[in-house]
Amino acid sequence: MRSILHITWEYPPWVVGELSQRLKQILPSIARQIPSVLVVRGGHDRSSKMDDMILYEVGPSTRTSPHVLAYAHALNLDLVRGGCRAIHEQNGISLIHTHDWISSMAGMYLSSCFKIPFVISVYTTEIMRAGALTSLLSMGIYDVERYCFHRANVLSVQTEEMRRHLVRDYGVEAQKILVSKGEPRDLLELYSRWTH
Repeated sequence: MRSILHITWEYPPWVVGELSQRLKQILPSIARQIPSVLVVRGGHDRSSKMDDMILYEVGPSTRTSPHVLAYAHALNLDLVRGGCRAIHEQNGISLIHTHDWISSMAGMYLSSCFKIPFVISVYTTEIMRAGALTSLLSMGIYDVERYCFHRANVLSVQTEEMRRHLVRDYGVEAQKILVSKGEPRDLLELYSRWTH
């Protein structure tokens, strides 16, 4: 069975917000059932084992960025580099799963290049975070989210309310949104479409 490739910009000990703790609760459970690889930002390029996963840590190629969107794109180049390495060293990947809007860009690039199905877990959106798209920054982030959401094979969300929000505000087709509550068993069922 080929591995699932998870991509995120944070996972303990690299903690920015609550996403890292959420992933720490679900990814090890998944990795005990399906071979899993995790690409995450870190201090240096290296690979190791952690939480039953093969971890590909990618060091930053740029030290500073003048703008959050510039930072996001630079980070994604690093995540793509780590993802390419993982795909080649693991002799292929059955599915790419990204866990935030930032890493969704890397997932989309890798999916397109390697023709690998692509899932995004959507926990929040720019409309929810900002309240309205009143700044160029918010509009830029919204455009990145919308583009990646439309390119993904499946969006995994935790509530019916989020599903309605993605259909209404992002124009996502309702049938490609899975309400899964983020439980490992729900994700394992989703993965079975591509891993068997």
